[in-house]
Amino acid sequence: MLRPPRTTGHLIALLALLSAAPAQADEGNEAPASPAMAAPAVSSSATPASAAPATAVAAGATPTSAATKGRAISPRRRALAATGAVVPGLLVHGTGHFLLGEGRTGMSLLALGGAGTGLMIGGLAGAAVTGASRRVIAPIVLTTVTGAGLFGITLLADLYGVLAPEGGTGSAPSALPWVETQIGLAYVHDPTFAYRTFVVPGMDLRLRSLRLSGAGWFALNDDNARLRAETAYRFLGPGTPDGPRAADGSFLEIEAALTHHRYTSDGFSITTGEVTLQGRLDLAHIGPTLRGSFAEMGWGIGVEAYRNGRRPHEGNELLTPHFAFGMYLGHEGYPRGEAKVVYEHRHDGYAAGAKLTGLGSGVPGHLGLQGRVYASPGWGVLAEVQAGSAYVGRLSLLLRPGGSP
Repeated sequence: MLRPPRTTGHLIALLALLSAAPAQADEGNEAPASPAMAAPAVSSSATPASAAPATAVAAGATPTSAATKGRAISPRRRALAATGAVVPGLLVHGTGHFLLGEGRTGMSLLALGGAGTGLMIGGLAGAAVTGASRRVIAPIVLTTVTGAGLFGITLLADLYGVLAPEGGTGSAPSALPWVETQIGLAYVHDPTFAYRTFVVPGMDLRLRSLRLSGAGWFALNDDNARLRAETAYRFLGPGTPDGPRAADGSFLEIEAALTHHRYTSDGFSITTGEVTLQGRLDLAHIGPTLRGSFAEMGWGIGVEAYRNGRRPHEGNELLTPHFAFGMYLGHEGYPRGEAKVVYEHRHDGYAAGAKLTGLGSGVPGHLGLQGRVYASPGWGVLAEVQAGSAYVGRLSLLLRPGGSP
């Protein structure tokens, strides 16, 4: 049985990246839930076309397309809106939606983008005033990265909203598989180290709201390996098929992880323990043109232990905030998946931090692009690239035993 759609205010409160957004569950009496969200409530047998609006109304939604509202958006106007989303939309987020005639969504994006700018300026000012003191750097970094996340997410959301097809590029699955495994190859170009090619196995095990994950990176041309174990508890969002079905892909979870990275040929190792609060919000809750897109944000902190040869361990703190903007691919059937642009602030992975000159050197993290697509219920592909002080590419084969969900 479907969970009733959560109120926008509830989701926004749970996912702090949208805490500044005006509560908006519709656009001109439009509900955020897409027809795909209501689909699980309908029998799998053929359904008359007239049943779709009735199903949506039963779920608390109303028809939402531009055709329903009696207006069609011309290609010329959409092209103008897309141009406006870049110039001046690069700085004034929401411009594309204003030009498209979606003023309420445009205003939400403008407010969120402005809040992100304010947080970034405040964080950078705080770093300058305090000299980036270790006593206060943690809240300064988290504030700055959160601001950058809001700024980047609203920029991409504005562009997505004016270019995406009616109903969005796809919809989230209402449940996740009990088991998902992967095996792949990765290539790392880092002039500092000898390693280049890796084999990368991994597995996720889920039971309702609990997830256990493990993955390893094993170099084929060097004595280097990175092992990671995670456990996470999901407070809300899609779970396994034996649990209640989620209304959309929004989730909130807490994750604890332990990572051991040994550079045997270089004579040192790093062990990291961390905890992260992270979540996703389907952006249909901001406006109907954003159906099929989502935003993610996480705030984490860890403790690292370095071991250089036989010397005693040395400790260090690690901040792991991250954010992403993504889109679902496919509403039903196969192929189906998602793609996202990611910023990771952490510097302890193979991509490490951005290579810059001047005062900003060593501060920012790295950018990544990740996509996963299932060609059938059981088989899929994951592709990923990352760019920091090193460049990382990965291609993995995904398997869901039993083809669930």
